Amino acid sequence: MARLLALSCVPIVMMALGSAEVVAFSQSDSGDFFETRIRPLLADNCYACHTGSALGGLRVDTRESLLKGGKSGPAIVPGNPDDSLLVRAVRQTDSDLKMPLNGKLADREIDDLVRWIESGAPWPEVGVEQHRARNAGSAVSHDGRSFWAFQPLKRPVLPLVQDSRWPGNPIDHFVLASLEARGLRPVRRADKRTLIRRATFDLTGLPPTPAEVDDFLADDSTEAFGRVVDRLLASPHYGERWARHWLDVARYAEDDVRGLSQESYPNAWRYRDWVVQAFNHDLPYDLFIKAQLAADLLDQDQRESLFPALGFFGLGPWYYDIAEPLQARADERNDRIDALTRGVLGLTVACARCHDHKYDPITIEDYYGLAGVFASTQYAEYPLADSATVNAYRQHQRRIQKQETAIRDFLQAQSRQLSEMLAHQTARYLMGAWKVMSLPATSVAQAAASDHLDSETLQRWLHYLRGSERAHPYLDEWDELCSQGASEPEMREASRKFQETVLSVLEEKNRIDQENQVLKGQAKLEYRDPERLLPNAFVTYEDYCPGCSVALKSLVPVRFALWVDLFSEHRNDRRTGQKMPGVLQYKDESLTRFLAGIWKDHLDSLRDELESLKRDAPKPFPYLHGIGDLAAAVDLQVHLRGSPHNLGNAAPRRFLTVLSDQEPRPFQHGSGRLELAEAIVSHPLTARVLVNRVWHHHFGRGLVSTPSNFGQLGDRPSHPDLLEYLAGFFVEHRYSIKVLHRAILTSATYQLACDHSAENFAADPDNRLWWRSNRRRLDVESLRDALLFVAGNLNGSLGGPSAELDAEYSRRTLYARISRFRLAPLLSLFDFPDPSISSERRNVTQVPLQRLFFMNSEFVWRQAGRLAERVTKPANGGDRSSIVKAYRLLYGRDPTPEELRLGLKFLSESSAEGSTADDAAWQRYAQVLLSANEFSFVN
Repeated sequence: MARLLALSCVPIVMMALGSAEVVAFSQSDSGDFFETRIRPLLADNCYACHTGSALGGLRVDTRESLLKGGKSGPAIVPGNPDDSLLVRAVRQTDSDLKMPLNGKLADREIDDLVRWIESGAPWPEVGVEQHRARNAGSAVSHDGRSFWAFQPLKRPVLPLVQDSRWPGNPIDHFVLASLEARGLRPVRRADKRTLIRRATFDLTGLPPTPAEVDDFLADDSTEAFGRVVDRLLASPHYGERWARHWLDVARYAEDDVRGLSQESYPNAWRYRDWVVQAFNHDLPYDLFIKAQLAADLLDQDQRESLFPALGFFGLGPWYYDIAEPLQARADERNDRIDALTRGVLGLTVACARCHDHKYDPITIEDYYGLAGVFASTQYAEYPLADSATVNAYRQHQRRIQKQETAIRDFLQAQSRQLSEMLAHQTARYLMGAWKVMSLPATSVAQAAASDHLDSETLQRWLHYLRGSERAHPYLDEWDELCSQGASEPEMREASRKFQETVLSVLEEKNRIDQENQVLKGQAKLEYRDPERLLPNAFVTYEDYCPGCSVALKSLVPVRFALWVDLFSEHRNDRRTGQKMPGVLQYKDESLTRFLAGIWKDHLDSLRDELESLKRDAPKPFPYLHGIGDLAAAVDLQVHLRGSPHNLGNAAPRRFLTVLSDQEPRPFQHGSGRLELAEAIVSHPLTARVLVNRVWHHHFGRGLVSTPSNFGQLGDRPSHPDLLEYLAGFFVEHRYSIKVLHRAILTSATYQLACDHSAENFAADPDNRLWWRSNRRRLDVESLRDALLFVAGNLNGSLGGPSAELDAEYSRRTLYARISRFRLAPLLSLFDFPDPSISSERRNVTQVPLQRLFFMNSEFVWRQAGRLAERVTKPANGGDRSSIVKAYRLLYGRDPTPEELRLGLKFLSESSAEGSTADDAAWQRYAQVLLSANEFSFVN
C-alpha cells in the first residue's frame, strides 16, 4: 500500500487549495444568509416577547443583546452552538428551557440557527443615520442610483498597451493594461496539451481523446485553437456541461421535502433537458430568461417549445408547512424572489422582506411589489398529450378512486361494527386475560378456546393490561384486585363494571360524532382531500382542513383517553413508544379474517374490480411542472417585520425602483410575470451578471468574485471596463453565450499557463489581475464522468428520465436524480451545492474522505478494471505500450522516463509471474493513475 500511495503522487506534485474557497461564509454570503434566513426567523418567533418587553431580561433584536443575554446568561456563544442557550431552547432538549412558546421550530430553521452561530453569528448593520438617508420615505436616492452596478452600459475605450503583440483580442487589452500599470507581465502561454485539456473540460466537462490531442498538435495554423473551440461548442456535450452550471443557480431538484417524507416531481427531468437544449441551440439569453419566467405568456409561435422552462419556478421548493399556510406561501414567494434576483440580477432583494435593505437602495415596497407577482402565480401542470388522452386517463383514475373509496367505506363500516361487537364482550376478554395472568399453566390459546374468544384480541388485551401507564383510571380497581389475588367472582364483577364504562364511552362518542357532523353541515364545509391538491393550493388553514376551525364537541379528556386506547386507528404504545391500533380496532388485512359469507364475497368482488381497473388503466400521460397565473391577480400589503399576519400599506406589483428610469409603473397584465421578465432582460445588470458567471466558470473566479451579489456587500469588479466591454459585446451579439465563450477562450488571457512568478505573486498573490491561469479541481460531475470516460464505460446518450446515482449507473452525472431530501453520498462528498437554494459557486474542500474514495470506492475500482482492460487488450506492445496508452487517455500526454520506469517496476513486482503483469496488478496500477492529482485537476 505504501508503494501505491507513493506512486499516486508521481504524475503531479500534491498541491493545496487556497483557503478562500473553504470559508463557510464570505462577507457577502453571511449578510445574505442573515437577512434571508435568520432575521425573519427571529422576527417571526422571538420579537413578540424579546424586544421591548424583554421577557426574562432577554432581547434578541441586536447581536449585543444576544451576547449579553438575560437572567440565564448569554444567549449565544459565537462559534459554539452547542453551548448557546438559544440553540438549547429551540431544540427543546432542556425541560426548563423550551422556546418558542407556540411550538417547536422546523428542523430546517434550527439548522439555520446552528449554522449561523457556527460561523460566528454575523449580524450586519450600518449606522442609523446612513440607513435613513439612503431609504428616507421609501424612496431611492440619487446616491443609491449612482452605484456602479445600476448604471447604463458604457462603451469603454480600448486601453493602450506597451506590448501590442501579446493581446489576442480586445479582452487582453484590458487585462494587460492593468498588469502593465503595476509593472507586471503575464506568464507564458500554456502548451497545447494543457490548453486542449483545459478547454475540453471547460466546455464539455469531459477530457479530450488522444486522437483529438494529436489532431490539435498537428495543426500549426493560427486558427488551430479556434477550430478546437468551435468543435467543442458544437458538441452536444457542451449543453450538458453548461446546463449544470445554470441548474445550480436554478436550485434544480426532482423532489421536495414534505414533513418527514418526499414529494416526487416525476417529470422534473424535462426542465433539465430543456436547459441542455437551450445551451446547445444557443438560445438567446434574454429569451432564455423570459421563458423561465413567463413561457406561458409569450407569443403563440414562441410558446410551445419553451413551456418546459417554467420548471425554474414550478419545481419548487414548495413549502408544505400546512399548519401555517400563510407563512408557507410567504416563504415560497421569498424563495422565488431570492432565486430570481440573485440568479439573474445579482441582487439580494430578499433582504428587504422585513425592512428596507440595509445596504442596497431596495425598499420593502420593492420586495412586496415583486412578491405580488408570485402571489398571483400558482403551480400548474401542462400535459404533453392531446385532450382526449388526458381526459381518458383522468376519467379512469376517477373510477379507480371511486372504487378505492367504496372499499375503504365498506371496511370502515365493518371495522366499526366489529369494534362495537368486541366492546360488548369486554368482560369476557378481561376474564380470559385474568386466567392467563393468574394461572401460569394457562396459555392464550387455551384460554381463548375454553371461553370461545378470539386469540389475537385476547393477546391484545393481555398486552394492554400488562402496560404500566394509562391516561385513565378506569382499570385501577381491576388491576388492584388482580395483584391481590382476588377470587373469580370479584374479578368477574370488576370486569363487568369496566365493560359498562367502555360501552358508555362508546355510546357518548358516537352521539358526539353525530352532533359534530351537524355542526359541520351548518358551516357548509366542503371537504377536499389534501393529497389531491397541488403544492401551493393551501392559502388558509381552512383550505387544508375544512371544519377544523369550527368549535366541535369532544369527550372529556379522561374518557377520550379510554376511547383512544380501545377504538382509535393509531395510538402510542406507552411501553414501546410505537404507533399501534386500539385494542379493539381492526382494519385492512387484520379485519378481513373476521368476514365470511356474503360480506367476504362482497369485499372480494370490490377488490377484483379494483385490480381490473388498475390493470386496464391507461399509462400516465407526460406533463410539465410549471406555473401559471391565478384567475385574478392580487397586490400584496407590506408584511411588517416580514410577518404575513401584520400588514401595512398595499404594494402594487412592479419592478425594482432603482433599476427603473423613473418611478416604476404597476404591472397591468395578469400576474405581471411577462412585464417583469421584459424589465429584467432590458436592464444592463442582467448582461453583467451573466458574462461574469461565464468568466467565473472559465477562470475559477469572476471579475466580480461574488457572482450573485453585485450590491454594496458584494465584491467590486477587478476590471470594471472589461466587465462593461463583455456585457456590451454580449448584448451586441444578440445575447449569444456561444459567441461569448469563443471570445473568452480565444483570448491570450485564457490561454495563459499556470506558472508561478515570484514578482507577480508578491504584488498580486490572489491573481486578481489574471497574470496566470488558476489550477482548479474538477467538480464532482466532471470527475465522475471523466472516470467513466477514460474507462470506456460512459453511456453518452442524451436526455431522458433520471436514475439513482449508484456504482452501476454509467450515464453522465447530470442525469442522476437530484434530491432535496437526501443527496447521493458521492455528491455530498465532493461539494455539490444544496439544491434548496440558489448557488452562486461551488465550495472546494479537501478532506481525507475524498482521497479514501479513490482508494476504497467500488465505483473507482470498477473503472480501474475497465481502464486496465482497455489499455492492455490487445497486448501488442506489452506493459510499456499499455502504460503510454493509459497516460495519454488520462492526462493527454506521454509518461516521463521516470514515470515509465516506476510503472514497469510496480507491475513487475505486483505480478504473480514476475514478468508480464497480470490483470489484478494492472487494475491496481490503473487505480493509482486514476487517484493521482493530475487526473482530478486542470491546469
